[in-house]
Amino acid sequence: MTDAILMQLLSFSLMNDRISTYLNVNPQLGSAMNPILAILKEHNISDTQISELFQAMTENPMMAMGMIGQLGIPPEKLQQLMGLVMQNPALIKEAVTELGLDFSKVEAAKAQLEK
Repeated sequence: MTDAILMQLLSFSLMNDRISTYLNVNPQLGSAMNPILAILKEHNISDTQISELFQAMTENPMMAMGMIGQLGIPPEKLQQLMGLVMQNPALIKEAVTELGLDFSKVEAAKAQLEK
C-alpha cells in the first residue's frame, strides 16, 4: 500500500515537472505564460517577431505558417508546439488574447480558409 502511494507521488512529481517546463512564469504578469509563447521565447524569438507572427495569423494564416518556418526553431520543438496546439486549440486564443490581439480576426481568417 505504501509503495503504491509512493509511486503515485513520484508520478505526480514527474508530471508537475513537465507542466512547469511548459508553463514558464511571466515575470511581468506574475502568472503562467502561454506554452506557445514560452516555446517561442525559449528559442529567442523577440516580442516583435511574436507579435508579427500572431498579427499575421489574424490576417493571413498561410503567411503565418511560412513565418514559423523562418524562425529557426528546431523541428522537434516545432513538433512539440504543434502537439500542444492539437491537444489544446484554446492555447491559440489564449496567446492571441495575451498579446492584446483580436481573436475574432483569427476566427474570420480560419473561416476564409475553410471556404
